[in-house]
Amino acid sequence: MQKWTRLFVTSALVASATSPVYAGSLLRFNSGTVNPGLQSQALTFSENVASDYIVQFSNKITAKDRSALQARFEVFGYLPDDALVVRGTWADLNSFRQSHPGIYAVAKYQAQYKISNDIAPVSVFNKDQTQSILIQLFKAADSKQVVAALKNMKADLQVVSGKSIVALVPRAQIYNVAGLTGVEHVQATPEIQTMDFPLDHRMDPVIKGAGDYSDLTGDESGTQVMKFDSAWKLGLTGKGQTVSMADTGLDSGSTTAIASDFSGAVKSGYAFGLWAKTWEDPMGHGTHVAGSIMSRGTASGGRLKGGAYDAMMVAEGMWSPMLNGLSVPSKLADLFDKANNDGARVHSNSWGAVKNFGAYDAMAVQVDEWMNNNPDMLVVFAAGNSGVDMNKDGRIDAGSIGTPGTAKNVLTVGASKNKTKTGGIQVPVSKLRAAAEAWSAEPIFSSMLSDRDDGIAMFSSRGPTLDGRVKPEIVAPGTNILSNRSHIKNASPLWGAYNDDYAWSGGTSMATPLTSGAVAVARQMLVEKWGVQNPSAAALKAMIMHSADDLYPGQFGEIGAAKGQELLTRRPNSDEGYGRVNMDNMVQMMKNTFVADNRDGLATNQEETYQFKLDSSGKLYANLVWTDAPGSANASKALVNDLDLVLVGPNGTVSMNDHINNNEMIEQVLPAGDYKLIVKGANVPNGKNGGRQAYALVWSVQ
Repeated sequence: MQKWTRLFVTSALVASATSPVYAGSLLRFNSGTVNPGLQSQALTFSENVASDYIVQFSNKITAKDRSALQARFEVFGYLPDDALVVRGTWADLNSFRQSHPGIYAVAKYQAQYKISNDIAPVSVFNKDQTQSILIQLFKAADSKQVVAALKNMKADLQVVSGKSIVALVPRAQIYNVAGLTGVEHVQATPEIQTMDFPLDHRMDPVIKGAGDYSDLTGDESGTQVMKFDSAWKLGLTGKGQTVSMADTGLDSGSTTAIASDFSGAVKSGYAFGLWAKTWEDPMGHGTHVAGSIMSRGTASGGRLKGGAYDAMMVAEGMWSPMLNGLSVPSKLADLFDKANNDGARVHSNSWGAVKNFGAYDAMAVQVDEWMNNNPDMLVVFAAGNSGVDMNKDGRIDAGSIGTPGTAKNVLTVGASKNKTKTGGIQVPVSKLRAAAEAWSAEPIFSSMLSDRDDGIAMFSSRGPTLDGRVKPEIVAPGTNILSNRSHIKNASPLWGAYNDDYAWSGGTSMATPLTSGAVAVARQMLVEKWGVQNPSAAALKAMIMHSADDLYPGQFGEIGAAKGQELLTRRPNSDEGYGRVNMDNMVQMMKNTFVADNRDGLATNQEETYQFKLDSSGKLYANLVWTDAPGSANASKALVNDLDLVLVGPNGTVSMNDHINNNEMIEQVLPAGDYKLIVKGANVPNGKNGGRQAYALVWSVQ
């Protein structure tokens, strides 16, 4: 029953005193914190060649400040606190500073600020060794001069694509590479792999099942735990939606001669793998992933369907026959642009890096930049399978999220447990090869992989990111998932074949496509039931987070941290994020929920107010999400544009006061009375359309 009356929305430009949080005097890099004023004093007018500088303001950066800089210089991006990266000569920048008293300092963007912490210091013992590095440029036009300089350094160029260069460089030259004008960031080249959890079949028993579907109970695909049935009954099956998947490929790699479960369901397909001629799936991972998104379930008589089984697919194969592995484009925009141009508004990615955990690196920046420029497509990434309990306290250790899952704007997915006992890996964790080292403490050691649905898979990567952001944002079933099997000869059966058409598997690779299917259904619901004709990625992300189930305290109950309680706090936390995807909750939201997909957004010190009256007490749950401008891989803080969510009511004011994440929430029981839910532009240094940051707000009272 609806509990509020008389909803009003108002906007205002509010003057406020400067918060010391944003007072510019320090630059915060991963390499350390520096005072640019000291460096500024050391610079001289002899530096009259255009180079990359940092202009730091004494206060919050306004749209007027940015416009003034852009009128005379190239402006590339934001650095905390209150600084912009620009290109110009020292003489011109010093002249500009003299006429703009709001500038605190102008400093050279030095090489030491640009080198990732995943590159070990150079010593006499390793200086002659070569290292594969990923060089990120400020703009693609800089590549010509940077490539010429790299050749002079005897670098072996491997890939030059847009703003990205992959090269083998003598370690002694890395500092010189970072010092080149045009170079924004230098890091070790990420090693990318699929995010299925590997199990050794020689030691880990696989229960294959009958193979004729007579033993299936309906929980094998993972959709039952997520309660997709509630949406399907209302015709919310992904119809009219297009989802893209970048993976090892999809079955035969042909839209016309493909497995029956995908017949007529593939809109287009592209081969991105090095030396690949088709988007076929010789490995098997991509076909399994695609099945969880939108398999029609034809071969199983409708028993094994994807979450959005009426959606269309844009398949992107990244398997390289030459490398016998994934070949991810250095320019990730190539993947997203193809899908976006073919109408996809959800992009599922069950792959990532398994080193430099928690880092907001060049790959994460690429994804955030693309999403900021294309705010209608939600990109979904797997969190990873690097969860371990190395300190043997019975809880999975923090800090194991891999890139690009560390990006701000993506929806990052961890793996909860599926609840099925009919197949897959039906043994305790203790029987797994890695258990003695990774999960030897109770209660994890004796737990099963898919015996209950209120827990998190022990292998699922945990956050937070290195700058403290909550990751993953969501979890979905990722253990013992039964989905489609590739028909290409010698394709892997993953965790074990059920029959010729289906196989078992597990990992955040499996949780991610199930979530992507849920996003497609959420988009259909927003369009058909809410009248939001072109939902933003922020709105889709907010809907998934808002309807999730908080799994607190987890599968072992409230036994306390000393005994291995799985979730120590309620959502959001960096084990489950905001909880497990629940499609029944999403359907029920239509009765008592308000959705604001605000494309105009807010500038610094602007606010928008949503007023409501509660006739009786109720529980408020509100989620604010925005697609942020890309941060810098060199900065110790990824957030650029900061919005605040504030509740004002009879008992005072409630605010999350979060200056780290690009999402905020308020969850609170409220008495009857008049309320204001306010979205504030706390600090928007890199907004669009006159310095504004768009956002989505989803809130409900029950």
